[in-house]
This record gives sequence, C-alpha cells and structure tokens, in this order.
Amino acid sequence: MCFTLLSAEGFEIGSSLVEPELIDDVRSILRSDDGDRILLPTDLIVASEFSETAVPSVVPRNAIGDEQMGLDIGPESAETFARVVRGSASVFWNGPMGVFEWESFRAGTGAVGEALRNHGGYTVVGGGDSVAAVRMLGLETELSHVSTGGGAGLEMLEGADLPGLQALERWK
Repeated sequence: MCFTLLSAEGFEIGSSLVEPELIDDVRSILRSDDGDRILLPTDLIVASEFSETAVPSVVPRNAIGDEQMGLDIGPESAETFARVVRGSASVFWNGPMGVFEWESFRAGTGAVGEALRNHGGYTVVGGGDSVAAVRMLGLETELSHVSTGGGAGLEMLEGADLPGLQALERWK
C-alpha cells in the first residue's frame, strides 16, 4: 500500500506494487487537512526481483531504481513506526510492513509486531495477512484482539453500518 502513497507524493517506485487507479484519491487525502497524519516510510528494503532468494538492499524512499521493487520498510522506518506504536494509547494494525513470509523482508513487520507485544495498551490486529504475520511471529496470544476481519474492522472505524453488528443491536 505504501507505494501507491509514495507514487502519489511523486516518488519513483520502480517496479513496486502500486494501485494506479487510486493515485488521484490518495493524493487528495495526502493533501487534505489530515494528510500530515499519514506516516510514510523514509527508507525501504528493495530487491531486483520478487523472490525469496533476492538480494535485499536498503535505500532511501527517493532512491528506488527502475529495476527495483520495495519488499519491506527499512530499518529507519521500522524504528519510527515502532516508536509511534509505543506512543499510542491503542493500536489497530491492518497490513504487514513487507513480504513477511520471507526472512529477508520480515524485519519491518517484526519491529512493528514487537512494539505491539510490548505496548501495554489495547492492540487490535485485523486482516488475513496481518493475522498470518502475527502467528508467524508468535504474537497471537500477546495482543488484545486478533481478527481476520480486517476490511470489516476498517469499515467499522469509518463509521459504516455493518450487517453483523446491526443484527446484534436488534437483540440488545
């Protein structure tokens, strides 16, 4: 997801995964009054191919080569994101930081996961990939709530009426 945001900000993202149809919408959000609240990575782990054996390297966000793709956040970004987690009263985490399934691209997700483990406040992880990452890192029992319902959780935070919650409201 960060590469759509970085692209909307004008950064070259090489062959990183991007949703081009969302760039205009994302640009509008980033330029809104709340846009400065969105934290983007300042460095990334990149490789020349999408492969478990690809050789990773750390680059600043403004130095992704045309032949490179971002596969994780870099160490500076991981520390920044972990610091934000530690300073928050509660956290809703939806989406790993990188291709956590491969050890070379797991450090960002691991850093955020460790920050959640040591958080001390209310922590929610939502979404199938996020749950898989939490399980792989051995954090599932360390967090307040873990759910594969990431999309529904985001909709709830947006204030949407969810059919399941509406049904429960009728039974109060």
